[in-house]
Amino acid sequence: MTETARLSVASALALLIASTSMARTALAQPLPPDDGQPPPGTTAPPPPPDEDWDPGAQPPEAQNAPAPPPAAGPPAQAPDQSTFQRELSPYGHWEQTPEYGLVWVPNGVGPDWQPYTDGRWVETAWGWSFVSSVPWGGVVFHYGRWGFRAGRGWFWVPGFVWAPAWVSWRYAQGYVCWSPFGPPGFRYPRAWPGWVVVPSRAFTRPIRTHIVPWPHAGPVVRVARPAASVVVTPRRGTFYGPPREFVRREARVVVRSPAHGRPRGR
Repeated sequence: MTETARLSVASALALLIASTSMARTALAQPLPPDDGQPPPGTTAPPPPPDEDWDPGAQPPEAQNAPAPPPAAGPPAQAPDQSTFQRELSPYGHWEQTPEYGLVWVPNGVGPDWQPYTDGRWVETAWGWSFVSSVPWGGVVFHYGRWGFRAGRGWFWVPGFVWAPAWVSWRYAQGYVCWSPFGPPGFRYPRAWPGWVVVPSRAFTRPIRTHIVPWPHAGPVVRVARPAASVVVTPRRGTFYGPPREFVRREARVVVRSPAHGRPRGR
């Protein structure tokens, strides 16, 4: 075998090993329950009634179509553990766990609270990015993963890779759904409380006022189709979340082109 052939074989082997490693890492990311195929013959219920909804009116944020805020994109410098502890300690407490080491638990959230409900979604070059309305949201909704345990409730496991949102996305006619990813190795409880469902027409509005109650939302999650979600590392230019065309059609928002900053759509 010539030296050139040996180098080609070595390069091919190195590429195969790298690809296998990335695939294993992606598969190691646990997915929330109900990410499989919907039960046969099941259909989503119609959107819930909304007496104050005017289907012909633009949502308030579409009237001016502001540029995505800085919090919707990655920071100039990646944080470290000391940054997390400094920024989160005023708003919660840290606990040592045998599975994940040090985890953070937010203060002042109710028993029905869910991650990724304190804020709204905005379109960016990374897809739909979460902009939080709470002072600690810029950390825990763009880094790390969320777990849930009976008796403890929701807890955040630190991670150091930024993403527009570490959620599993789904969408169906009339609805958008998302759920936080659990940390590596997390075993989801049978009754997973992480799924959030909103009517797609209200997708870009403040989330908390539009959450669909679980008895109505459960069937939606089971029939909704998966959308692109960040699994390992986000890629700029990959649109994560429900397609912008779907959002424009169903939510009637002005969709901004990240490259040019000009609103387009209806």
